[in-house]
Amino acid sequence: MCYKKNKLYKKRENEKRVMFYMINLYCKHHHKDYQKICSKTFGSKPLCKECEEIYNYSIERTDNCKFIKTKTFCSACPKKCYKTNIKNKVKQIMSFSGKIMLIYHPIIALKHVFVMIKHNLTKNKKLDFKGII
Repeated sequence: MCYKKNKLYKKRENEKRVMFYMINLYCKHHHKDYQKICSKTFGSKPLCKECEEIYNYSIERTDNCKFIKTKTFCSACPKKCYKTNIKNKVKQIMSFSGKIMLIYHPIIALKHVFVMIKHNLTKNKKLDFKGII
C-alpha cells in the first residue's frame, strides 16, 4: 500500500516538474522584458505573473487528479479538467517548449517521449506520434 502511494507521489511530482520546465522555457523566450528585470533582482521568481498563474493552476489540477493512477499525462486523461482559456494557453506553451526541451532538458524530454510512446503502444497497439512531436 505504501509503495503505491509513493509511486503516485513520484508520478505527480514528475508531472509538476515537467510542467515547470516547459512553462519556464516558454516564459524565458516570450516574456523577455520580465526576464531582464528578473535577472537583475535578487530573490525574484523565474516566472512572470501570467506564467506563474498557469503553473499554479496546473499544479492544483495535478494534485486533485483522480485519474493519476491510469493516465500518463493530462493529454491522455479521459476527463479534461482545464478551463478552455487555460487549456489553449497550455497547448501553446507545450507546443513551443516541446520542440526545444531536447536542447535545454534532454533527459526529461526523452523520458517524456518514451512514456508517451509506451502509453500509445499499450493503448492503441501501434506507434502514434500525434501529440508527442
